[in-house]
Amino acid sequence: MGTDEAKLKDFKLKPMKCELNFLSKSDGSAILSQGSTVALTSVNGPLEVKMSSQSIEKTTLEVLFTPKGGKPSVKDRYKENVIRQTCEEAILSSLYPRTGITVTVQELEDYGGLLSTCVNSVCLALINSGVAMRHVFAAVLCCVDECGDILLEPEADQLDAARAVFSFVFDERDKSLVTGFTEGNFSEDTYREAMERCRSASDLVFAFYRDIVSKYSKIIGG
Repeated sequence: MGTDEAKLKDFKLKPMKCELNFLSKSDGSAILSQGSTVALTSVNGPLEVKMSSQSIEKTTLEVLFTPKGGKPSVKDRYKENVIRQTCEEAILSSLYPRTGITVTVQELEDYGGLLSTCVNSVCLALINSGVAMRHVFAAVLCCVDECGDILLEPEADQLDAARAVFSFVFDERDKSLVTGFTEGNFSEDTYREAMERCRSASDLVFAFYRDIVSKYSKIIGG
């Protein structure tokens, strides 16, 4: 299942493809590609957890990121923190006290934009799992090149040469900023312009979600 690639090209976003329920033994899963970058996410829970890990007010969220090769690095722990913060904002955790939810993200291919691909695959896996959420969310990556131009969903070589890199996550309801992370040097005006461009581009990601979930629902119902 894929997006209208011509429509994505107008916004200079990479074509997206997704399969839900990719893993049969998880409560929800999604494998997502954005261009040549691919991430696989599984969601398990809410499940019973040890007394020492329980919260009487909400579920305990665990996020695990597994790189394609080797042990997790400091950058991988950063990805876990970004995903955890995003999920904590979205999941209605108070509905599941004394339980645990585990989100596991596996890097399969990284040709630029891995973090945004991971965040989006997590959202799709959460939708697939049926966990109650305040909102769904979408991540869009952009960078500022050497000429000062803003590039949406840049390639790996463009990211390496970029002056600044921005990762923005928006909710679907009113497109408000859920989480945002930056690298490099930039002006306040550049930050605002980058955020607004990514906010507009997030509409395409949300449209893709709706298309995938609609097609999946028809398959289940049919």
